[in-house]
Amino acid sequence: MATISAFEKGSAAKRGGLKKGDVITSVNGRPLTDILDYLYFDSAEELLFEIIRRDKKLTVKFSKTADEPLGIVFAESMELTPVRCKNKCIFCFIDQLPKGLRDTLYVKDDDYRMSVICGNYVTLTNLSECDYQRIIDMKLSPLYISVHAADAEIRRNMVANPKTLTLMDDIKRLTDNGITLHTQVVLCEGVNDGEVLADTIKKLYAFYPMVKSLAIVPVGLTGHREGLYPLKPLSLDCVNKTIDLVEEFNRDKEFCWCSDEFYVKANREIPAYESYGAFPQIENGVGLIAEFKQNFKDNLSEFSGADGGGKRVALITGESFEKVLKGCAEEINAKIKNITVDVITVKNNFFGGGVTVSGLIVGSDIIAQVPRGYTQYVLPHNMLREFTESFLDDTTLADVRRELGNVVVADGQNGEILNAILRG
Repeated sequence: MATISAFEKGSAAKRGGLKKGDVITSVNGRPLTDILDYLYFDSAEELLFEIIRRDKKLTVKFSKTADEPLGIVFAESMELTPVRCKNKCIFCFIDQLPKGLRDTLYVKDDDYRMSVICGNYVTLTNLSECDYQRIIDMKLSPLYISVHAADAEIRRNMVANPKTLTLMDDIKRLTDNGITLHTQVVLCEGVNDGEVLADTIKKLYAFYPMVKSLAIVPVGLTGHREGLYPLKPLSLDCVNKTIDLVEEFNRDKEFCWCSDEFYVKANREIPAYESYGAFPQIENGVGLIAEFKQNFKDNLSEFSGADGGGKRVALITGESFEKVLKGCAEEINAKIKNITVDVITVKNNFFGGGVTVSGLIVGSDIIAQVPRGYTQYVLPHNMLREFTESFLDDTTLADVRRELGNVVVADGQNGEILNAILRG
């Protein structure tokens, strides 16, 4: 049950006859259990609410357009409490976190609802039969599934959960019932690469177009793996063979891609912007560089010839994005007058190991490594935890600003870097 505490402006529910204080027991015959139910019913056109109003059971029926919001504010939180993960994956990043962080960072979740809402990858090993039925009945799609290997025994060894043995059958069940999927493989050399990967690609493609895409991402290893499965960073030979395998399969298709990290490590040219189709796996690091370059090019043409006002600007990044950003800095210095732009690469001492992506750089490493004296510092937005101004080590943007001075945050994927430099 959910109690109505208020209505948003233009609420279809208020216009339809619901009132503050009403307790909703069901909508169209289904209980309202969490935010997923609310979002599902929010797009419905015909609605039948069963409610309790002043201890009386009533029904309220009304119609609305699909894009007209219900606009209900609930007294109780509709936020999700994530389902805890029961797997023991050999590559789990949370198992590799340093000690002493906030307790919430050590929570492992494997929740299909977060997959629908946020695009989180899940293994399907923590679903009940009721969960499957809810997904099918409500057409909760797309889902983002971690497959890792089509071979059931190899996958079980990687995930350490016997429920994963039915994954390919579970994928068939979902796709047969109209649920679309995006998939990923976390590549571990000597475990699921080579012929195992080729088999996985082939078997997932058999479900196309219901399985819409597949991303191959390299295993991420920190310097905190004491007592864990003996994995090693991907060798250059493995990286090149994986790129060749994936590109050959994808030659006349838009189905599977290696993440950008493969190309950076191999020092190979990033595929053309057009080769990524609709960029279905960009949140997984697939095509980020191609999109960044395209947006930067468009943005630079708009600002070409502008005056930088004598600024000295530091673009802060991780090791994996250094080469790309240095190319951009050279173009800015050549085409924008009266400005000096440098790239400052921060080594990830906090996580250690082979962690080189910008999104895992923390505030304490920035404070310790970035030189002072610049007019302005530009950080990529993905260094901060989503919807916050905090880094993963709990330092804040305010902490960094106290040390460095004028720090601005830019979304490079949306072409904001030049906006941040010239207008920030």
